[in-house]
Amino acid sequence: MKKVQIYRPVALLLVLLIMSGCGEKAGQIAIGPDGYGKSVLSNGITVLVNYDETTSLTGARILIGGGVLAESAENNGITNLMTKMLLKGNDAMTASEISERLDYLGANVSINCFREYSVISFVSLTENFDQVLEIIAASLISPTFPEDELTKLKHEVEGNIKASDDNQTQASSKLFWKTIYGDRGYGLPTMGTPETIARVTVDDIKGHFQKYVGGRNIIFSAATDLPAEQIATIVNRRMGGIKPEADTVSAPNLTLQAEQTGFISYDRNQSFIFMGYVLDHLKADEVPYIVLLNEIMGNNVGSRLWSLRRKEKLAYAIYTEYSTGKYGAIFRAAIGTDTSKVKKALNSLNREWEKLIKDGITEEELAYARVVMKNNLIYGIDRKGGRANNMAFYEFIGYNYRFILDMIDMADRITLDDVNRFIGEKLIPDRKYTSIVGKK
Repeated sequence: MKKVQIYRPVALLLVLLIMSGCGEKAGQIAIGPDGYGKSVLSNGITVLVNYDETTSLTGARILIGGGVLAESAENNGITNLMTKMLLKGNDAMTASEISERLDYLGANVSINCFREYSVISFVSLTENFDQVLEIIAASLISPTFPEDELTKLKHEVEGNIKASDDNQTQASSKLFWKTIYGDRGYGLPTMGTPETIARVTVDDIKGHFQKYVGGRNIIFSAATDLPAEQIATIVNRRMGGIKPEADTVSAPNLTLQAEQTGFISYDRNQSFIFMGYVLDHLKADEVPYIVLLNEIMGNNVGSRLWSLRRKEKLAYAIYTEYSTGKYGAIFRAAIGTDTSKVKKALNSLNREWEKLIKDGITEEELAYARVVMKNNLIYGIDRKGGRANNMAFYEFIGYNYRFILDMIDMADRITLDDVNRFIGEKLIPDRKYTSIVGKK
């Protein structure tokens, strides 16, 4: 295999040494020699900071624990609606005023709901960071949840659901989770269904907000060129008024469904398949194994599954991906193919999984995957927005907020026996699930 040069962006004085501890007082941030720091506000908000003066931008993320795991089949989609409604009005500003002001400040803001948490992410010029955070924090302190804005948002989300269901890749992915877990926990769709979101009222959203949006359930992360004392002052001033109280989301029911293949009929010339394994929650030192396997199996041209496209002419799309969470993980392959080739595609995917389990990987594959893995991890934290996102996510999962740096360091210590032992222990045949959207 060809060798790949490791990408080393200027901003990566990050890949150094070990973190220093938190500041002694709530809200103070002590930045360690690697540029990272952590603190906790008096209301329970965890604050994570990476100091990087290479650009005059600040990337930040506000992570709120809960996500779809805070829902039931009856109110599925309420977290997505609630999080998006936060910027639809507060005691000081209307939805249009918030939108216009954020646009004027040049802030790039995105709001998303995932299975275990929801997030408000933004990137802005550092000189505007204080003003942007003021607006967003005000919406976490005194949201108004206007009825007319909820009506408009419901129509928007309904349109997004229909578009998602019409996209075979997205529909197959959603079906994959449902096939594994059914209509609960991880199996519920992140946006809900048209039927469930139609039932959600403003009062429902207010109740959901009171339960889950509180300091003890929030992680704030930022990659910035602001000095530690200055960002500590800003974050304390803007977010210190958020109420501390928040419910803890219970661990989900992880009982797997007996039927291991899900199917939705689409009368089209193309079909999309996901096939992969359900894993228990991965310990921190196990995560690099699945990252390496992802590189070997299907994350780039030349990986094992690439032959299904290049030689067998089966695929218009072929790749693997993994997902790690607080309570579980998955590792799956995806293939988009002509409907006439679905059976052959299923046989080929099964063959490649069985070969991996039986024979493991080679030393050559491991050496190549190490280089690509480190390259991709470094690239993923090159930009400040990506760095802020990763810090919050890994802190929430429990691996610690500088975990990507730990993985880069761990990569060179992993042996062939380590990875092949992981394959044998984790890729269990009766935990393999398949979803097909199209024609069998």
